[in-house]
Amino acid sequence: MRPPITLPPALEEYLRSPAMERTEAFLVSLRSRLSYIAEVADAVTQWADDRGSPVFLLLDEIEVDVLAILGNQGSSNQEDSTYIMHTSWIADASTAGMYESLPKRVVALMTHGFGKILLAESDAEKWLLRWGSAMQELLVAFTGATNLDHAMGRMIGLDIMLTNLLSFIAAMRLNPMLDR
Repeated sequence: MRPPITLPPALEEYLRSPAMERTEAFLVSLRSRLSYIAEVADAVTQWADDRGSPVFLLLDEIEVDVLAILGNQGSSNQEDSTYIMHTSWIADASTAGMYESLPKRVVALMTHGFGKILLAESDAEKWLLRWGSAMQELLVAFTGATNLDHAMGRMIGLDIMLTNLLSFIAAMRLNPMLDR
C-alpha cells in the first residue's frame, strides 16, 4: 500500500500564506483528494500486474472515481472546487514554470490521446498501461516538487491525465471490440 500523499512544502506554505489562508482541515481535504487520485493510478497498476479481468471491467469500476475527483465543487469551506484550483491558485505561479515542470513522457501522453474508438483489446490495454505508468511518474514528481511552479503545474497535470482517462473510458464504452 502506498504511503499517504504529502503536499510539496512550497505548495503547503503557499496555501497557508496570508494570500490564501487555508486551514489544516482544508489541507487534509486536499491530501485526501490527492490520495484518491493515487488510488485510481494504483488500481490501474494493480490491474496491470495481474490482468485478472478484461480492461473494460477496470475502466467501468474506476469511472465513478474519476468523475468524483474531477467533479469536486468545493462543498464546504474546507475545500476548493477543481475550477478554483485551476484558476485562482495559479495566480502566483509562472505558466512557463508550470509547463516545464511536467515530465516529458507525461506531456507526450497528454497530447497524444488515444487516436480512435475501435481499439483491439490489446491496444486498449497498451494505452491504459502507458497512462498508468505516466500517472505514477507524475505523482512522484508532484510530491517531489521543489517550488510553487512545479507543484501547481504537476497538480494541474494530474487533472489533465484524469480528464484524458475519462475521455478514454467514455470512448471505450462505444467500442464493441472490447471484452465485457
